[in-house]
Amino acid sequence: MKTLLALLGSVLFFLARTTIAGDPDMLQDLCVADLKSAVKVNGFVCKNSSNATDFFFDGLAKPGNTTNKFGSAVTAANVEKIPGLNTLGVSLSRIDYAPGGLNPPHTHPRATEIIFVLEGKLDVGFITTANVLIGKTIKKGEVFVFPRGLVHFQMNSGSAPAAVISGFNSQLPGTQQIAPALFASTPAVGDDVLEKAFQVGASDVEKIKKNLA
Repeated sequence: MKTLLALLGSVLFFLARTTIAGDPDMLQDLCVADLKSAVKVNGFVCKNSSNATDFFFDGLAKPGNTTNKFGSAVTAANVEKIPGLNTLGVSLSRIDYAPGGLNPPHTHPRATEIIFVLEGKLDVGFITTANVLIGKTIKKGEVFVFPRGLVHFQMNSGSAPAAVISGFNSQLPGTQQIAPALFASTPAVGDDVLEKAFQVGASDVEKIKKNLA
């Protein structure tokens, strides 16, 4: 009996672990997201649909506009762009980088990310909870993985534009950029908190807030 209970406990532990690895399994063939519904669930309400456009998106075919302060552009192909992804547990993004462009440190709270380099050369990395940086320079045709929830970044270290395709094990992985989360939240995080956390003065905090506004 003790052996059976131990085995049952092990199985339940394994199942519990797998349920947090990505989105829950779907319970039907299709659950096309009704993005206009006011009903809030853990995902999106299903709508009746046999429309192929609910499963199609051409937004990754061309580069994004990288003329911004970071020199990078993320084009998402998630459930908000492809309603047919609802309950399927996958999504993609295309990320384009100008020379020297940076996809700033951020996390995806609901998904692990894997990137495939289409063009160029990138310095990439993630930081573990032990504050260890695991990074590498990757180039065309190579792949790198960022574990779920860990802070990570990509920077174009070449002299030409670069681009990657990112895959996620979530229909809507979510993105939280570290600097805006702390310095541009609403309501604002107290200056005293930021000064103490980053060991800087009030003028430094105000400068960062102004730059991120």
